Amino acid sequence: MKFSTLTALAIASSLVSAAPALEPRGSSSSRSKLYARAEVSSDVTGIEARFEFWGRLDGTGTFVKVEVLKGLFAESDIFQGPFAYHVHTNPVGQERNCTKALAHLDPLQVTESLICDPAFPQYCQEGDLSGKHGKLNGTSSGVVETFGYTDDYLRWFPEDFSILGRSVVIHSSNKTRIACGDIISTYDGTANHKFLPTYKPSKFVKNYPTVAPTNPPQVVIPFVGETFPSDEVLHNLPFALANPAISLKDSLNVELTVEDTKVFINGTETTVQLPTEKKSDANPPFKGYTDKWSWD
Repeated sequence: MKFSTLTALAIASSLVSAAPALEPRGSSSSRSKLYARAEVSSDVTGIEARFEFWGRLDGTGTFVKVEVLKGLFAESDIFQGPFAYHVHTNPVGQERNCTKALAHLDPLQVTESLICDPAFPQYCQEGDLSGKHGKLNGTSSGVVETFGYTDDYLRWFPEDFSILGRSVVIHSSNKTRIACGDIISTYDGTANHKFLPTYKPSKFVKNYPTVAPTNPPQVVIPFVGETFPSDEVLHNLPFALANPAISLKDSLNVELTVEDTKVFINGTETTVQLPTEKKSDANPPFKGYTDKWSWD
């Protein structure tokens, strides 16, 4: 596989206790934007959280706002932190059966066996929000201070990459699913005009996996710090490194193809079929709207 020279993307901190970013980048009412929300909760653990997503049609990254309203305690008999959270491929429905969410949103098949490094988000699973932006830490009150960030690889379209019609899941440190909820939006009919869930199938994302993919058995950490790994490291991985994602800045729309790709696995060159993201000139499927940003 050929690798181009990459510039590391700096991440200020992976701790949510840092000063929260409470304003989306470029929050002008003159630009179109998209909006979706996930109310994430569990009757068993008592966790209640809200994840909000804003998208632009100008190539700006998706802004994510995270609020943990109750229940995420630093000390609990039920779960332990730090807490990962991800966008998963499938909705969980009104009953919030978190097992229905299946696996992380991962159209490029990075797999969970490659540990995400926030300095190289293009090689992370699209839905691995905590891998790219930091895990949640519990508190004595169970409330986590509101924070936000911009994700340059979190997409609304096309369907294979879209966060619409998916779900958000919070995990304990042992990967147990401790709270979940569907991502809803008026754009795909999963929310009504009052932004209440309709519990109807997404009108945009219609093709869902029926089983979760099998991850390679060996977990690898090829990306460490802000220096791109050497060919020696990459050539000796036990499975093929996924093709890098394209940022929204580089292409607002993309298409997903599968191509024969020369790679090295355990030091041996071979050819495998890998999902590949390509730039697309196709118009966005949504028009967006232009009212002001809102934290309500």
